[in-house]
Amino acid sequence: MGRSGWVLGVVVLAVAWASGLVSGRKFAYLDNLSPGFSDGVCERHGKGVFRGPYLQAGGHERMVVRWSSEEEGLGVVCYGKSPGRMTAAAFDQEAFPRGSEHSVALEGLDPGTEYYYVPAVTSAEFLASSGSAEVYSSGSEGGDEAMRSFLFPDASSSSPGRSAAAGAMAAGTSQAGVAAAEEEDALSIVSPAEYYSFTTFPEPGAGVEEPVRVWAIGDSGMGDHKADSVRDAFVNFTGGDWDLTLGLGDLAYNSGKDWEYQKGFFEFLSEENARVPVFTTPGNHDRPTSDLWSQTGPYFDLFTNPGDGRSGGVPSNHKSYYSFDYGPIHFVSVDSDTLGLHDDPALYAWLEKDLAEARRADYQWIVAYHHQPPYSKGSHDSDAQYECYKLRSNLVPMFEKYGVDLVLAGHSHSYERSHLLSGHFGPSGEVRSNPGVVKARWSKGEDGVETLVKTGEGENSGTLYLVTGSGAKTSGGSLDHPAMASSQNFLGSVLLEFHPSGSRLDIHMVGSIPGQDALDHAVVLKTPK
Repeated sequence: MGRSGWVLGVVVLAVAWASGLVSGRKFAYLDNLSPGFSDGVCERHGKGVFRGPYLQAGGHERMVVRWSSEEEGLGVVCYGKSPGRMTAAAFDQEAFPRGSEHSVALEGLDPGTEYYYVPAVTSAEFLASSGSAEVYSSGSEGGDEAMRSFLFPDASSSSPGRSAAAGAMAAGTSQAGVAAAEEEDALSIVSPAEYYSFTTFPEPGAGVEEPVRVWAIGDSGMGDHKADSVRDAFVNFTGGDWDLTLGLGDLAYNSGKDWEYQKGFFEFLSEENARVPVFTTPGNHDRPTSDLWSQTGPYFDLFTNPGDGRSGGVPSNHKSYYSFDYGPIHFVSVDSDTLGLHDDPALYAWLEKDLAEARRADYQWIVAYHHQPPYSKGSHDSDAQYECYKLRSNLVPMFEKYGVDLVLAGHSHSYERSHLLSGHFGPSGEVRSNPGVVKARWSKGEDGVETLVKTGEGENSGTLYLVTGSGAKTSGGSLDHPAMASSQNFLGSVLLEFHPSGSRLDIHMVGSIPGQDALDHAVVLKTPK
C-alpha cells in the first residue's frame, strides 16, 4: 500500500473509531477526526481510563473534568482552542487518596468558546525531572505550598529538561509558547479517539445567538438496551448538538452503589458526558448508599455540582442543591428527596435568596428541577404520596412567588406535560373544584403543535410542570391527572430549546419508537403583561 493509501486507511479507521461505528453507536461525533497535539506533560493520555472523562460544574469561565484511571498518579488536563494547540495544562485540585480519582478545574476560560482537551496521568517524578514543577507551582489552581512541597520536594526553577514545554504551559495557547515547545519537540501526539471538545457557557444574563438546547432525562440508571435506545434516539434527533444535560435523579439502579453508577451512568453516557456538561439532582435510588445530610457516599464522591456559585447564582455551599446560569437562563436544582422532604431550613433560606436575586436580575427564563413531581398520575400518584404533597406545600408556593417558568421532575416512569398552573396546592380534584388554578391552557394549531401563552413575569404568573422519568423504563399508571395536557407511557427524554428572543420555548418529547422522531412537540410563548 502506498503512503496515500495508508493515510486514507488511518483516516477511515479514525473516523470509524471516533464516530462509534466500531462500538456499534449510530451517531458520528465530529470533534475529533484528526490527530491532536498536546503539551508533553500529557504524553501518558488514555492510560487505563475506566470512568470518564466527564464534564462537571460548567460555567462561562470554568469547566471541571473528572475521570478515573487504573494507574495512580497526578491527573493533568491539556487543553486549548484547537486540537493542534492543546498546550495549556491544569492539574488535580487535590491529591486523592488512591491517586486514581481525578478532578481538574480548567479556569479562566473565555465565555462561549470551544475548547479541546485530553486528560492524562503523570507523576511527581516526571514533573520534577521535566521542569514542569515550576509551571504547576506558579499557574495551577490550588497549587499551595503544602501541595508543592509534597509533589516536588527537590524541584526548583533551574530543573533541567523541557524548559520550552514549561514555557508553553505557562503561556497557555500563545503562539510564542507553542513555538518554543515545538522547537524542542515537546508536543505529544494524541490519537483522534483520545481527545474531546466542549464549549463554555455565555456570561450570566448575556443574550445568545442560537437556541439553548437542554437534555432533561430522568430515571435513566438501568444501563440496559432500553436506556441505550433512549440515548441513541436523543443523540440522533439532536445531531449530537446540545448545550447541557440535566440528570433528574435515579442515575443508578437499584441503590446508588459505585458499580451501579459505572454501569448505569458512566458507561451509558461515556461519549456524551465527555462533550456536554451534566448537572445532577439526587433521587430515591441515589439515596440508599449516600447520606444527603452529611453529603457523603457514592453520589457525592462521583459528582461535582456548582454549589460554590462560580457558575452563577447564589452559593449554596452544599452538594445536593445549587444553581447556575446559562446566559439568559437561570437553573435551580433542589433536593426534593431528603432535605426538601424533611424541611431543611438551610435549603429553603438559600432557595428563597437565590430565586429573589434571579427575579431581580430579570433572566428570560427560570427553570427548577428535582426528582419527585408535585403532580403526576404515572407510576407514582401525587395524590397518594407524601413527598409529592410536601412539594405542593413547600416548594411550589416558592416557585410561584418568584415566577419560576418551568419545573422538571422524574420519578414517575412516564411523560407528563401540565397546563400553566398557579395556586394548585391540593390533590388533583382541586383542578375541577377550583378551575382557576389553571392559569392558561394549551391550544392546538393547524400544524398539530400545541401552544401555550404565558403572560407577564414574576409572582403568580404561572408555572409549567414536566415529568420525564422514562429514561430507561415505563411503569404505567392511570396517566389522567386533570392538570396535565399530555400524558404518555413511552420510553424517552426531553429536549428543551430556548430561543434567542427569550419569548419562545420548544418542548420535544423524544421517544425511542423507530420511525417517530418526537412523540410530543409543544411551544411556550411569553408575552408582556
